[in-house]
Amino acid sequence: MSVRAWWPWRRDSAVRGTQPDWTQIDTWMWQQAAFTVLDLETSGLDARCHHIVQIGAVRVERGTIALGNLWSGLVRQQGKGSNDSLLIHEISPSRQAAGQELQQVVQDFAVYAQNSLWMAWDADFDLAFLTPAWRAAGLSQPRPACLDLADLAECVLPNWQGRRRGLDDCLAYCGLPAIDRHDALGDALASAQLLQVLISRAQQQGLHAIGQARQAIRRNRQRQAAVF
Repeated sequence: MSVRAWWPWRRDSAVRGTQPDWTQIDTWMWQQAAFTVLDLETSGLDARCHHIVQIGAVRVERGTIALGNLWSGLVRQQGKGSNDSLLIHEISPSRQAAGQELQQVVQDFAVYAQNSLWMAWDADFDLAFLTPAWRAAGLSQPRPACLDLADLAECVLPNWQGRRRGLDDCLAYCGLPAIDRHDALGDALASAQLLQVLISRAQQQGLHAIGQARQAIRRNRQRQAAVF
């Protein structure tokens, strides 16, 4: 059996140039779906004036993390680095100088993440950087849809009240270790482990399809809006 046969998303690569839309994704069952759990390290918090330093990504296929197929891309430093950002991501200027051009990193990431649903903690932050980078990379396929892990956690962990405390708090609530944080790949791997827990909790609550979970997330938001 060829290595390719072990990679179901590679077998589907004949459809490269397309991405599943929400109409299709909503019919996916959690255990049959393909996810790309991603995280970014950036030079700052403002996508208008800061840039991507590193992208880390982990595929979760049929509920399983493929530890032999993790991915990360380091972006060659653009302009002068911020000392504050170095304290966060701990990626030295010398490491950044050895990276690739952002366009190449995004193109490689697009191949890795094809035919999957993106998952990210506080996804709006990552998308603020990735969406313009996706356009600038000249990719023909639309950017994949993305579901926010924090939204899903709030929905399926009704007794967890720590969204404002961030990913570390949610990992601790679920009994998961915070491994090798401050690195995009480490954060993506921690988020992928959290996704496995959240999928289990969603299924326990009868949310077997992604569309059912998205409806529950919308209802949860409406309840929160009514309270405030």
